[in-house]
Amino acid sequence: MVKVILDALKDTLNMVPILFGVYLVLEYVEARWQQRIVDAVEKAGHVGPLVAAVGGAIPQCGFSVMASALYTQRLLTMGTIVAVYLATSDEALPILLSKPDKAHVVLPLIGIKVLLAIAGGYLVDAFMRSENHRRTQECQDRQKAQREAVRIGEQSCSCDGTRASCTCEETGSIDWKEILWSATKRTAQIILFVLVTSLVIGLLINRIGQENLSRVFLTHTVFQPVLVALLGLIPNCAASVAVTQLYIAGTISFGSTVAGLGAAGGLGLVVLFRENHDMKNTLKVIGWLLGISIAAGIVIQSLSGK
Repeated sequence: MVKVILDALKDTLNMVPILFGVYLVLEYVEARWQQRIVDAVEKAGHVGPLVAAVGGAIPQCGFSVMASALYTQRLLTMGTIVAVYLATSDEALPILLSKPDKAHVVLPLIGIKVLLAIAGGYLVDAFMRSENHRRTQECQDRQKAQREAVRIGEQSCSCDGTRASCTCEETGSIDWKEILWSATKRTAQIILFVLVTSLVIGLLINRIGQENLSRVFLTHTVFQPVLVALLGLIPNCAASVAVTQLYIAGTISFGSTVAGLGAAGGLGLVVLFRENHDMKNTLKVIGWLLGISIAAGIVIQSLSGK
């Protein structure tokens, strides 16, 4: 057991410099361009899933949250928000980049997820055209009522942080102290998640063996992508960390990893459940997200055999 703990600590500490460097870059990208990406998604119209897939591929912690807020305000189509979730990888990419022996899978993983997000987004919009039209009409009716209320002096437009009712002013300046603090905080949080996950997996392997652990995750069966996709659906970055660590440990297939990370919408799913008052609509989004992720995982696992 001591060896397992020491190995987990050693592996985790070795990741710290690379993870911090990756998060430093990502924090700068997020501070510099996130709002522009969100604006582009909001104004994308028919090319929404395409823009959402490309923007979602950048592991920004706030992108799926802001996109979810826009969706709950009827400003995005269902296909666009599904594309955001499918493309989002949360902490998986930084973790894989910090492992030299696994870094080579990053580009294939990003490529597959982006293509999956684009295809899945347009598929959803094609099937949910009437639903999108209904929600668009609701948005237009609400905006018309708001303009009328402002005209007669009953209320005024105020920014609530979702950009649904007005435009927030951007200063255009970069707060480097905030970037350094955010990168340090994210690194510490993910290192903690990785350490705990590594310890759990290591102790399980030590206790029951790699073969038995793989059997628990239904290795070499079509049910593994289903199980991992359900794990990825947990609305927390710990889910994507767990999926990535299971892949690094060799417990799950690459196809199952795609399924798990495809379903991992992160904290955006929390906003969706909390702010979207149409529960039936929310369940449709989750259904499409799970269905597309699982189908892709099964196909990739069947074709690649791993």
